[in-house]
Amino acid sequence: MKTSEERKEIAANFFKAYKNQNIERAASLASENGTFRYIPLGENGKGKIKGDEGTTWAGIASALIASFPDLSNDVKNISIDDQGNAVVQVFIGGTQEKEILGIPSKGKYYNVEHLFLLNINNEGLIEEITSYWDNWDWFQQIGYNPS
Repeated sequence: MKTSEERKEIAANFFKAYKNQNIERAASLASENGTFRYIPLGENGKGKIKGDEGTTWAGIASALIASFPDLSNDVKNISIDDQGNAVVQVFIGGTQEKEILGIPSKGKYYNVEHLFLLNINNEGLIEEITSYWDNWDWFQQIGYNPS
């Protein structure tokens, strides 16, 4: 059974791998049945963390990196409880070079605060990722008007 501090380190390692654009390493920290939900993306923003079928966190992260090659993150805080529930405040940013989600590139940089909720099991594997961010702020920063 992992301690709270060990689980906190797992959360930190997930974001470190993501920052280094090592999606395979980040996904390796999740259980085989681990799931994710990116709330602002609605039904298109949920699925398995890793795998070869359907929508995956690894697939979305890879698409973001393809469109924002300098994609990075800056973790501001990680809080965790005794049950492995982590709250991670992180700023994610990058410069758009390619279209993503039908949004054409205007070559603009964004940096948007995200809140991630992770559940890390007793074996030290991520079971769930839920994330929230202000999509309107993101749209404005990259120069996109959805109307």
